[in-house]
Order: sequence, then structure tokens, then C-alpha cells
Amino acid sequence: MPPSSPRRLSLQQIVEGRRRAAFVGREAELDLFRSNFTIPPEDPRHRFVFHVRGNAGVGKTSLVREWQQVAREFGALAASVDEGADSVPEVLAAVAAQCVEQGHPLKALDRMLAAYRRALHTVADRLAADGDDPTPGALAAAQAGLIAAGAIPVEGTPVR
Repeated sequence: MPPSSPRRLSLQQIVEGRRRAAFVGREAELDLFRSNFTIPPEDPRHRFVFHVRGNAGVGKTSLVREWQQVAREFGALAASVDEGADSVPEVLAAVAAQCVEQGHPLKALDRMLAAYRRALHTVADRLAADGDDPTPGALAAAQAGLIAAGAIPVEGTPVR
């Protein structure tokens, strides 16, 4: 019986491996992030938030991707959202989708987001039925009302 051949990598895995191999610099940031996983959460040195900012083209997105890979190596869930998400529900939906991809669905959050979307559509439909065009301002006011009513979670709201 011939020896089994090693498992072949997918094209996506090959491209990702090459991209990671091409990443240079930011060793201090990577080391700080990596070492944070060895510090217990109750230790005052443990960081819960890492913030990235800088001019365009300096490698912020690449650094965040590296951090995500390190987090996954430690068994942590990792999600990131960029400026493409322009509302709290969009940010939450993006995070939830990334958690699902990692095998950890956020069912309660998905239910809240679905309820929020239904409520927002109901408001838009009522405005349209009344002959009002649902302007961005009217929809923003409806969003604020739904947030106030607890239809979507915001900072400090527990999600199970």
C-alpha cells in the first residue's frame, strides 16, 4: 500500500500563508497582544481593548488580521469591523457573522437583530402607508426609539 500523501492545502490556505509570511514589522505590537493572553483577566495589566489608528497605508488592517490569527491560536474568538459598518446594528451583525464562521453562533444577538430589523421595517412601512417618505432622519429617529426600547443591545447590555 503506498504511503498516504500529505493533505493538500487549498488555494485560500496557500494565499493566506504567503500573506502572513510577507508581514513584517510591528513585533512590539504583536508581542504585547500575544503576551496579553498569558495575563489573567483579573490582573490589572490585562488589556481588554486594543485600539488601532494611524494614517492610511501604514498597515492597520494587516496588523488587525495578524492579531486575529494570534487570538485564534489561543482559542479566542476574533472579530473586526471597519468603517463599512455605519450603525450599531451593522457592527453587531458583522461581529455575529464572524462568530458564526468560527463555530460560535450568538443566537440571542441574532434574535435581537432580527426583531430590530422587523421593527424598523414596520416603522418604514407605516411611514410609507401614511404617505410619508421614510427619510434617513425618520429612520434614524426610529432606530433611536428601538434602541431606547431595548430592541437592540448597546454597550453594557449583556448578550447571551
